[in-house]
Amino acid sequence: MAYAALVSLHQTTHLILNHYRYSTLVDEREQITSIREYVNFLISFLENFPEKAKRLEEKIRDLANEAEDVIEIYMWDQFRMNTGAVSLSRVRFDHLQKLREKIGSITGDMIDDRLCDIPTAISSSRVAATGKYDVVMGLDEDVIAIKGRLCGETSKLEVIPIVGMGGIGKTTLARYAFDDPLVTECFHIRVFVQVSQDFSAKELLSNLVASIKLFKEKSLEDTNDSEMAEYVYKSLKGRRYLIVMDDIWSTGAWDDVRNIFPDDKNGSRIMLTTRLFDVASYASSGGLLHEMKFMDGNHSWNLLKQKVFLDGQDCPAELENIGKEIARCCRGLPLAVVLVAGVLSTIDKLQSSWEIIAENVNSVVDRPLDQILSLSYTLLPHHLRPCFLFMGGFPEDHDIHVWRLVKLWVAEGFLKRENEHKSMEVEAEEYLEDLVRRSLVLVTSRKSNGKIKRCSLHDLVRDLCVRKAREEKFLLTGKYVLPNGRIDLRRVSIGHCCEDEIWSSTIRTILCFPTFLEGSSLSFIVSFRLLRVLDVLYDSYVSLPHQVFELFHLRYLALAFTDKIPSAISNLENLQTLIVRSRVGHRLYTAYPSYLPLEIWRMQQLRHLVLPGRYRLLNPADKSSLPLVNLQTLSVIASPVGSRRILEMIPNLKELGIICHRNEEHHDLHNLVNLHQLEKLRITAFGSFSWQGRYPSFPTTLKKLSLVGGRLPWNGMSIVDSLLNLEVLKLRDFACDGDTWETNNGGFPQLKFLLIDGSYLQDWITESSHFPRLKCLVLHACPSLTQIPDCFGEIPTLELIEVDTMNEALVNSAKQIQEDQQSYGNDDLQVRCVHY
Repeated sequence: MAYAALVSLHQTTHLILNHYRYSTLVDEREQITSIREYVNFLISFLENFPEKAKRLEEKIRDLANEAEDVIEIYMWDQFRMNTGAVSLSRVRFDHLQKLREKIGSITGDMIDDRLCDIPTAISSSRVAATGKYDVVMGLDEDVIAIKGRLCGETSKLEVIPIVGMGGIGKTTLARYAFDDPLVTECFHIRVFVQVSQDFSAKELLSNLVASIKLFKEKSLEDTNDSEMAEYVYKSLKGRRYLIVMDDIWSTGAWDDVRNIFPDDKNGSRIMLTTRLFDVASYASSGGLLHEMKFMDGNHSWNLLKQKVFLDGQDCPAELENIGKEIARCCRGLPLAVVLVAGVLSTIDKLQSSWEIIAENVNSVVDRPLDQILSLSYTLLPHHLRPCFLFMGGFPEDHDIHVWRLVKLWVAEGFLKRENEHKSMEVEAEEYLEDLVRRSLVLVTSRKSNGKIKRCSLHDLVRDLCVRKAREEKFLLTGKYVLPNGRIDLRRVSIGHCCEDEIWSSTIRTILCFPTFLEGSSLSFIVSFRLLRVLDVLYDSYVSLPHQVFELFHLRYLALAFTDKIPSAISNLENLQTLIVRSRVGHRLYTAYPSYLPLEIWRMQQLRHLVLPGRYRLLNPADKSSLPLVNLQTLSVIASPVGSRRILEMIPNLKELGIICHRNEEHHDLHNLVNLHQLEKLRITAFGSFSWQGRYPSFPTTLKKLSLVGGRLPWNGMSIVDSLLNLEVLKLRDFACDGDTWETNNGGFPQLKFLLIDGSYLQDWITESSHFPRLKCLVLHACPSLTQIPDCFGEIPTLELIEVDTMNEALVNSAKQIQEDQQSYGNDDLQVRCVHY
């Protein structure tokens, strides 16, 4: 992975040449500057002439990694000696000089290559993905058949297995049927769980528990399998439920849970997907299987067109024949069609370009599917490859939270910042959209603003990811044990942390995904002095060992523990992201918050501070302290946080989450108006807190506002409706108080998403012009509201009204609005009724 190594080395050389801490001698500075210039050229060469660079990629990667090791060890030595007077040892200086000469030699060879190069026909331009969800194509008959069985008249509990080879569309079909509005209305409880090959009975049960929303106050760590099974059984008893178990690989997985599903003869269903016919037959007790078939030529071509030509674009006539040939070569396998379409959508729509793809597809058509998958990877531009391979470090069927993934990519140094006016996090989100557009990454959910919230990899794509990452010495993934003594390891992803399992002085990243294991010590990490990323969020630690604070190069630290954050945290001068999660079973908020150390104000590189809500900020003791200009995220922090001095120290904050415990804590929230870059704000009332007529002031830059509790009077919403850039508003747990809400003319000019979840609102007096751009209206737990104002049907942008089935009058009101709009020829408005 030469590109990732070069970009990382570029960032490291920039840091040592420009940071006040590092004092380099003239000769040393010249060597590092020369290396940086070579690196700049090589990055550009890889981006523009990828084919020419292939033969030297491995050599470039190893040299870049070696050079970075030498420089970062030198930086670590300076930190350890706490002085700027340390110079490179003669041995290291000579080593660095030889590396510079080798890198320079490669650069010279590539300059010669470039002079005789002709630009390649296939473009690697970055493509912005659309925000639209996938539409099922070629599965029409399957969908009808599955919906018929799910919503049929058979009252007894029925198991519906969907069986077929990998990539044929089993999960797509199951998910589409699961989310269908008719199916949604048929069941009181719907649960979709992924099983995978590496399942454990406890993990499977806990996923069921989490999906059914039990154990809100109870720790999973203190619960055995039989107790969880009993809770699941009792919660399903007497209710009509749909359980989907995706990707079952053994009869044992079914045996572990079959007895927890009650049969009350009420039409409940269990749907499972598997590649194995014997597993499907076993689970259904010899009942009817739904076997997936390959798509025919027409369906394959239609799917290819749908994925390549978006928004109703027509396929040019000159591409029809070659396009049909490409579709035919995919042999009716939906995943293959989608992956090839992902490639076609990123290149010029010219016959010559498509013929190049056709030749590649033809060359692998008689080989296993992974050859077609490999083609998708081969045609990835260099800047996307490390981001894609990194995702192989997450477990199979893992739902990846984008907010976390983006921060990891930034900390890894994968992004070569190209636009000074665009943050690296925004650029990372664009990278992800590009991977989605290429059909290598699946979107599992989107935010209310349309951005990706969670994503995952198809298991076949993940297999490719893991294999390529290992081949390119980029990342090694192990279930539990990794080989000792590997000197070329840069990144590892393992089942749990144990000092006996991994050792390598070159490791930069440790990702840990334990499965209900006891917390372990972190003291062993002192061996990894060059560590940049330590993510042990899924393990629990009572306190942080002092060795953590010797990891000078650490940029990303995520873990769960219950102690105070010590002042030594400021030793981590390069830390960009700190994520602290409460241990499972501990309360998220507490009436007795802890204080963050004053030394937190020294951490100039800090970009994201994500906390569990029990920490408070203190005003800086030193008036000369410099602002944390890089800090973008501060969430969740206990109030008070709005003092002028604190806000002056976080001038570029974009996302803020606040917990208010007592009534006297809202007096400084009017100062929030001074956060001129703030885009997302969440204020949660805890305990006895209420607004009591004293309202906050919000900056006009806000795009998303969430209020939880606090009972702000509805007439106080005037402080919100005037926010000119507000797109998302969420009001939860009686955020507003009173029985009447009368909106104002000219209010909510940009609002697209409105959620009211928990309110005694009775009368809603409004006009369509008060929500001119609203797309989605969600009303949950509003028992006193019996009617949605008819004028909502007149909002031209409205696409969805969602209500819960507990309020029958509100359901009827929403459906009446939909029927009225349909009578006017507007079939775009959807109504979704959910069990709440």
